[in-house]
Amino acid sequence: MRLLRSRKKWSAAIVGVAVVGTVAAVALGSVGFHFGPPETLVTANLANEVKLNSDRIKFQTKGPTDVRVQKIVIAAGGYSGWHHHPGFVLVAVASGSVTFTESDCSSTTYGPGDAFVGSGDVPGQVSSAGGATIYVTLVAPHANPPVFRIEDDPVTCP
Repeated sequence: MRLLRSRKKWSAAIVGVAVVGTVAAVALGSVGFHFGPPETLVTANLANEVKLNSDRIKFQTKGPTDVRVQKIVIAAGGYSGWHHHPGFVLVAVASGSVTFTESDCSSTTYGPGDAFVGSGDVPGQVSSAGGATIYVTLVAPHANPPVFRIEDDPVTCP
């Protein structure tokens, strides 16, 4: 009789572990892989406003700004999560390819040597199927501490 109770307890425990493991695997699979931590190469300040118009390129600030340059290595299947940047971000793809998805679910893929710009309060997400290395330059209104990224609620795309 005691052996039967032990087997029932073990069976219940095994079923419980299997259910918890399955739920965890499904949850992790739906979340996917995020980027590793970015490597901040430098953070600096533009103390005064800037008005530059040279060689068909304009750059203007209306006050002090914070600038940060980062290297981000993205593992295969990695993604940034939905977010936006105060000011703007200039992204240069060094290797691999990345896909930038906008909140309207439109997307564009960029490869080595390509660059793109992100700005505004509209969320976006960067992902890479095969892995990539990108360099980002972030320019944001001055804040203490500096704010270069704002997390957004996930957008559901078909």
